[in-house]
Amino acid sequence: MREDEKDTLLTGKQIEVLKLKRKGLSQADIARMMKTTRGNISTIESTAMKNIEKAQKTLKFYHAIEAPIWMTVPPGTDLYDIPPLVFKEADRKKIKISVDSATVIVKLKTVSPEKIHRRVTVDEIEVSVDKNGNVSIF
Repeated sequence: MREDEKDTLLTGKQIEVLKLKRKGLSQADIARMMKTTRGNISTIESTAMKNIEKAQKTLKFYHAIEAPIWMTVPPGTDLYDIPPLVFKEADRKKIKISVDSATVIVKLKTVSPEKIHRRVTVDEIEVSVDKNGNVSIF
């Protein structure tokens, strides 16, 4: 186990299964390699994904507590409509955003590419702004 894998919510087996899945192996292939059943691999993978989801929700909650601005951008939103929404909320809270609209759009595309198709969001995107005007995308 690598050093960066040690203090996570995932077990060594969960990490191993997720890495092998990422490489394109099926649950049956992984089960054969690990000398166990496909059902066991399915359970390990499912539990790992639940742990990841729980960790993401925990981070989201933490950031919501800390950030004076927390917005949920709904699916179907044009990418170019998001920066004005963020700036408007920042103006309302008297926070100066530290980046321009183009940078917000680049951040959105970089951090959440799977949540954007062409110019439209296909999944919720969380945007927070801290008291220093730093924009974060989740």
